[in-house]
Amino acid sequence: MGILFITEYYFLILFLTNTQTLSQNMEVEYQNTKKDHVEFIKLNALNGFKKRLGVVIVVTLLLTLMFSINSFNWLTFLIEESVSLIAIFSIFYFIPLLRSLIDLKKVLPEGQLIIPRKKLIITDNGLSIESENEASTFNWESIASVHSSQRFIYFFLADRKYLLLPKRNFTSESEIINFLGLVQNKIIKTGSYSMSALIERSKPPYLLGLLCIIPLIGAVVGFALLLYGIFKYKDKWLIIIGIAGIVWTVFVYSSLNYQTQNSKNAREGLAEASQMQINSLFKNIEFYKLKYGVYPDSLQQISKEDQMVWIDDPLQSFSSDKKKNTKFNYQKVGNHYYLFSSGIDGIPNTKDDIYPQVAKADSAKFGLIRKSY
Repeated sequence: MGILFITEYYFLILFLTNTQTLSQNMEVEYQNTKKDHVEFIKLNALNGFKKRLGVVIVVTLLLTLMFSINSFNWLTFLIEESVSLIAIFSIFYFIPLLRSLIDLKKVLPEGQLIIPRKKLIITDNGLSIESENEASTFNWESIASVHSSQRFIYFFLADRKYLLLPKRNFTSESEIINFLGLVQNKIIKTGSYSMSALIERSKPPYLLGLLCIIPLIGAVVGFALLLYGIFKYKDKWLIIIGIAGIVWTVFVYSSLNYQTQNSKNAREGLAEASQMQINSLFKNIEFYKLKYGVYPDSLQQISKEDQMVWIDDPLQSFSSDKKKNTKFNYQKVGNHYYLFSSGIDGIPNTKDDIYPQVAKADSAKFGLIRKSY
């Protein structure tokens, strides 16, 4: 392992030494088109998405597990999975893509498809770019990194902009290699290779947008990103991500609430919970009678005495009707009482009302009475 490292280090020193013998003022004439920029923007957005693909897969699986804890429904699963994937893909592909395309439209005049021919010159101080109308120089310290793809050589600058150089403007593959070697040598010499990390730290925290996918937590994170976008970074995309995180939580809980109210399986599950709860409440009422000699006038009397007693009906607690009674129905009648849940239909005094489960042989021992329908 040590020999391999020394060998690679030796070849690196040899490579840097050889690149110094290259022309210190290497020139390349090039001409970009609007199509070049559009293709590069798509490539850059796709590369950014690929870097986060592992995170996307993990988050999607977590969402799938989270929504499948209680019950699994294929239609609900497919809808939620599709919305999650669209949201994540939008954050890490379409949003950066649209942002870059909008910036490109601002730079290029309307209808201009071909950009005037330019000359790029490598100097000791940096990259000098000349055209018929203007000349500009980018110091090596202002260049964060240089990259090569199948069709382009491109530079990322300190202000997060880029310089694009199509490979078709080179005469041979060896010229491309010499160009890249010379540029990388200059960047390493000036130490500007560390600039990329500095730029990464200065970027708005878009990656935190992934937390917005988690309901409730996403609303808190979204609100924080919204404030950061407005006051610290003044970044519209961070603001959009923050708002999307808040809206996503509202959407998820609204859909869950809708599913709870309208799904047959969910309502049946809550009916079972109501049955268990009313059985327990029945015992508390009978214990109250043994303790005080009379039945309570209301369920609130029991809950005030023992805060562990639950008098809310699970079936009715998820109702969207705020005026609806969410507690179990209780009415004292002399030395007896009525106690029941309004059932799945939510309407009291109907056939689906839920009463405490008491053995017929023991019914006479207690004050519970049932209504006949």
